[in-house]
Amino acid sequence: MSARIYRNDSITNLEYSDETKRSLYTMLTYGGTHAGPEATAIQYYNNHISYASLMEQVHACAAGLLRHGVKKGDFVTIFLPNIPQSVIAVYAINRIGAICNLVHPLSTKDELRYAVELTESRIVLTFELNEEHCSDLDVEVIRCKTPAYFPANIKGRIMKTVYNHKVRHAKKTTGKASEWDELLAEGRESLKITHLPPHDVRPEDTSVIMYTGGTTGPSKGVMLSNGAENYLATELISYYVQGHPHIGDGFLAVLPIFHAFGLTVCIHTPLASGMRVVLCPRFDAKECASLVVKEKMAFLCGVPAMYERMYPYLKGKDLSCVKHQVCGGDRVTLDLAYRYNDILGREHGGAEFRPGYGLTEAGGACVITDVHYTSLSEGGVGVPFKGTEICVVAPGTTDVLPNPMEGELCMIGPAIMTGYYKNPEETAAVLREHPDGRVWLHTGDIVSIEEGNNINFRCRYKRLVKVNGYNVYPLMIEAVMEKCPVISQSCAMGIPWKTDTRIKLYVTLKHKMDPETAIKDIISFAKANLNHWSVPVSVSILDKMPLTKMNKTDYKALEKQE
Repeated sequence: MSARIYRNDSITNLEYSDETKRSLYTMLTYGGTHAGPEATAIQYYNNHISYASLMEQVHACAAGLLRHGVKKGDFVTIFLPNIPQSVIAVYAINRIGAICNLVHPLSTKDELRYAVELTESRIVLTFELNEEHCSDLDVEVIRCKTPAYFPANIKGRIMKTVYNHKVRHAKKTTGKASEWDELLAEGRESLKITHLPPHDVRPEDTSVIMYTGGTTGPSKGVMLSNGAENYLATELISYYVQGHPHIGDGFLAVLPIFHAFGLTVCIHTPLASGMRVVLCPRFDAKECASLVVKEKMAFLCGVPAMYERMYPYLKGKDLSCVKHQVCGGDRVTLDLAYRYNDILGREHGGAEFRPGYGLTEAGGACVITDVHYTSLSEGGVGVPFKGTEICVVAPGTTDVLPNPMEGELCMIGPAIMTGYYKNPEETAAVLREHPDGRVWLHTGDIVSIEEGNNINFRCRYKRLVKVNGYNVYPLMIEAVMEKCPVISQSCAMGIPWKTDTRIKLYVTLKHKMDPETAIKDIISFAKANLNHWSVPVSVSILDKMPLTKMNKTDYKALEKQE
């Protein structure tokens, strides 16, 4: 192709038939057909992989996996960051009717063992930094080298040399292992002799298993069907771009593929509509901000911590290329939203910063703020996608409460998980039959439903604190306290206090200052801006706020300190 496409003014409608929505693979095929074989599907460190090349590698990988004994219904563990091999593998596994077992690539040995043994996986795709974790497992490793898809130019060769030097001490598995390139070569040889078996995957078949983050309990394997993933993809395309995406539009994929938001929203949705996915294997604020500007990213999806760190590098840049910016996964402050609206030029026709809400059990994304909103409220996350119904119940019950009373958010719709794999007790605890005879997902989140079906998020039910009989919401305390001039980040929690419970606040400071003076200022600000029961009785200053592997505040780590 003579020139890479970033905009194509001859826009065509996307129309997804039931056949197209049958599987992840059929959606990818449709997106590639829509874009054309030469259009860029994946961009990885300036290496452009066309839709034709992507589809060829998907078929080669599928045939290779069949040669290695994978059958329909088997689980294949993808233990990889956002590199091309992980995307190719997802669609190859789906093509042969197997199931992707997606595991965080920085998981511990015990976490990997749990996921592999739960699903009885016999093949694990690894990269340099985690291959050794498979040494004690009865699996075959497929080695996926991070530099394998680096550009084939001088810069790419230098990147490869530097990377290989950094990982030179990484240990390899002591068990059986094959190379990714060998897997593809085997598959290509096989395809010369025989075709792939018929693709008879159904919408209701499980496509992936993803693991809950564990911020409120042990990780569980969430089963998401082809239909669930494709419902969200088509709703997002219809809602965001009215079925008219520009071929070549860039979609920044920095959220990880092993996360529902990352796979469904940042990878599957753009590929199913012929867009260009720019893969980032690790988050670096400066590098990602540079990509947004240099590569004219049209779609940005991320979490608050990511946007906070990118902001200094995006401020003052030309962001007219950005069409949509979505933020979810954790509490979104009004300050963050308004700062981004300012640099996006929202008041002058630019894009807008849109908070949203989702959870793995609902496919990763299920609620989004309306376009052209007039204002945002603290905790406001938007309205559910078309086809998704919501209600609130008294926590721990199926008793529906009238709006706008606060209660536990429940949802029903096409994106809801099938259940937790091999965990009927936990499944029954969250997928519960209501008096209307239908089975609803109990999210564990305390919300209120306001006018227009807008959801106001309060907190996780497990984080709710009772102080002198009153409901106190740590997230709301944090939202207020982060407006304090001396506070950078905060985390509130309940601690035992005499015969009751009171609030303790952990903070990081914006600037170095005397700790006693800082605490005095913080308490003074709290008394002036919080109700009596929300004012912390104790403040602890941290050098750094602990984060989970998903870049969320790790309040459980702080609870262990008490």
